[in-house]
Amino acid sequence: MSSTSTEPINDRILTVLPLFYVGWSDSVLSPSELKVIRSVISEMDFLDADDKKYLSSWTDPSNPPPEDVFKGWMKAIKEKSKTLDCSERNSLVELGLKMGTTGVANPKNSDVTRKALKRLEKELCIDNPMSADLLLSKLNKDEDDAGYSTSFSPEGLKDVLDGDYKEVKERMRQLLRDPVFELKHEADKDIYRLRVLEMVKALADQGVSGYSFPKKYGGGERHGDHIAVFEMLAYSDISLTIKFGVQFGLFGGAVYLLGTEVHHRKYLEAMHRAKLLGCFAMTETGHGSNVKGLHTTATYDSATDEIIVHSPNPAAGKEYIGNAIHSEMAAVFAQLIVDGESHGVHAILVPLRDKNGSQLPGIKVEDCGYKMGLNGVDNGRIWFDQVRVPRENLLNKYGDIDAQGKYSSPIKNPSKRFFTMLGALVVGRICVGLGGLSAAKKALTIASRYALHRRQFGPNENGPETFIMDYPSHMERIIPAIARTYAFDFALHDLGEMQVNDDGSDTRKIETLAAGLKSKATWHATHTIQTCREACGGKGYLQENQITDLKADSDIFTTFEGDNTVLMQLVAKGVLTEFKQSFHDDGSLAVIKFLLRKANYKISEYNLLHKRNTDYKHITSFDFIKETFDYRYEKSLIKLSERMRKYLSRKMDPYQAFLKTQVHMIDVADAYIDVITLRSFYHRIQKSPEDMKPILTRLYTLYGLDTIQANKGWLLENEYMEGAKAKAIRKVRTKVIQDLRPDILGLVSAFGIPDELIAAPIAFSDFS
Repeated sequence: MSSTSTEPINDRILTVLPLFYVGWSDSVLSPSELKVIRSVISEMDFLDADDKKYLSSWTDPSNPPPEDVFKGWMKAIKEKSKTLDCSERNSLVELGLKMGTTGVANPKNSDVTRKALKRLEKELCIDNPMSADLLLSKLNKDEDDAGYSTSFSPEGLKDVLDGDYKEVKERMRQLLRDPVFELKHEADKDIYRLRVLEMVKALADQGVSGYSFPKKYGGGERHGDHIAVFEMLAYSDISLTIKFGVQFGLFGGAVYLLGTEVHHRKYLEAMHRAKLLGCFAMTETGHGSNVKGLHTTATYDSATDEIIVHSPNPAAGKEYIGNAIHSEMAAVFAQLIVDGESHGVHAILVPLRDKNGSQLPGIKVEDCGYKMGLNGVDNGRIWFDQVRVPRENLLNKYGDIDAQGKYSSPIKNPSKRFFTMLGALVVGRICVGLGGLSAAKKALTIASRYALHRRQFGPNENGPETFIMDYPSHMERIIPAIARTYAFDFALHDLGEMQVNDDGSDTRKIETLAAGLKSKATWHATHTIQTCREACGGKGYLQENQITDLKADSDIFTTFEGDNTVLMQLVAKGVLTEFKQSFHDDGSLAVIKFLLRKANYKISEYNLLHKRNTDYKHITSFDFIKETFDYRYEKSLIKLSERMRKYLSRKMDPYQAFLKTQVHMIDVADAYIDVITLRSFYHRIQKSPEDMKPILTRLYTLYGLDTIQANKGWLLENEYMEGAKAKAIRKVRTKVIQDLRPDILGLVSAFGIPDELIAAPIAFSDFS
């Protein structure tokens, strides 16, 4: 049956409609569930044949109700529910009964009707208070509220954010609405971990765990889709997100990217179907960021053609290993020793447990216990005592031992081999950056919705109080953070595309950008979530409002996949290497370019018109913002280069020179990532639909001015601007923030987070 929102909906259908509306928006309905639902509908005596035909038409899993039908259902429910008291709208079943009373032929059958509705509610898996709250909160919303006007289409902006991955992101939004993934607090870590494990297996059953693996092993060969899935999972339970990432990203990525065909055939399909659970054993108690210095050894024994994996001391134990308690196997990073010679860090597959879950001989695993957050992830410590594995367990893409016991590698330089091996796993940093942003988006959505309803104080004692979002201090907290979130979103997605399409020519640049953007995005997320917690007052401190879990679960992102401060040093080294390399590649041409760069920033410093220009159009222009970002980066880089050259020319040890310039290196890295982020934002504006460009331009302007304001001390010290201009920038930034106030709800709605995943009562309640 073809149906649209314009078809009349009678009182009999209204009896069932609240359940249908929430059922479809709250769940991914399986064929078996729908079969039972059709049976329940056929038993409802108060429905006539046409009613049953209409409802049954929307029980086809391949044909879910489109948006216009959803809107029609909501409109009908709203209009009818307005005639009811609040006490008559306290559940989906009771709401339906009250709305459909006039349609029930025999009121004496109301108990029979209620029983049928209750059964339908149960089959739809929405017999929980949150399901009713979601619908009732929508009924209570005042669409004419001053906080809900926008100058653009939130749906259109969501399409800009979703980009080429709209299909997979929409699938994840629908999938994560299923009750299997319902957000609920569990204090007991062991129960929580088992629940998270079941959710991981449910995702594997849906096939979303295999997107990045070859089709011949049951995968999808859609590498970008894997990143999109991780990003969307972080709107849900972050413990689930991390366990998913460990199993299919880190362990699976190690097998796929560091292994060869023999490993792919044996392990890949079982891994991405969650039949083989694994972990990624790199970090050690004594060595975290310094992976090159790991103490675990993997010594080849030619007599038995085996590799002996061993932890030579307690500090060599693998630390904070996700999936350690549930895993059957580990990808262990260790110093590979062949014929007494160390060939650096390689990865070896080491079984941890048998099929019954018992630890194998020589394996010692300890539970890390309760943590600040992520207690649904089974982190553990692992030690190896002379554990023997077959030679074939060496993941040998970049280093192999042949049948004669001879080591060989396609990359002769040990350092290059080491960084190539780690570079193959760089996608993890992109995912962590996006996961942190998802947590920040969710916190901003909750805090913004709350601030658009919550009132406090007012101009008159007896008059209405003011929405807290209307206070300038509150706008200062929330709106710049939204702009910065959009900026990092665009930069990380551009990097994701770069990584997916890399043919090897951009590998070094990708590693540098991944380190920097992961650091900046996760620092931003940590700061933003704390700001949102404070912006919600005591309500933000309640566990039911989600921000506490967001804060606890995402805080570790600043040290996941590398400590941010260390990673920023890596960024600076990458930038310096590229800067130095340009002189070798271009010769005298590079010298000319270098002198021009110095001349350009000197011109800026001595251009009084530029330093004193306080015109609004000038300050908000693309040119001024870009030039300021470029100036800070260029001058910082050249000054760092000159400082290091000075130390080295005095025969100072390179390591000591590094220590003396360490803080300056981080400043250069910070300025470089700001330039990259601004560039991505500008390019996204250029390729976006015309109707989206105005709002994106205002966000770009705010991101730019907010960053300039944060670095105004440096800019003043370096005489790029005078005090009057710095003051003008602050005033313009404030005006841009206030101009964005009416669009706040649209900006956070464009994140596209389903209500079921927001799941915070303060995001749905009307406090006015």
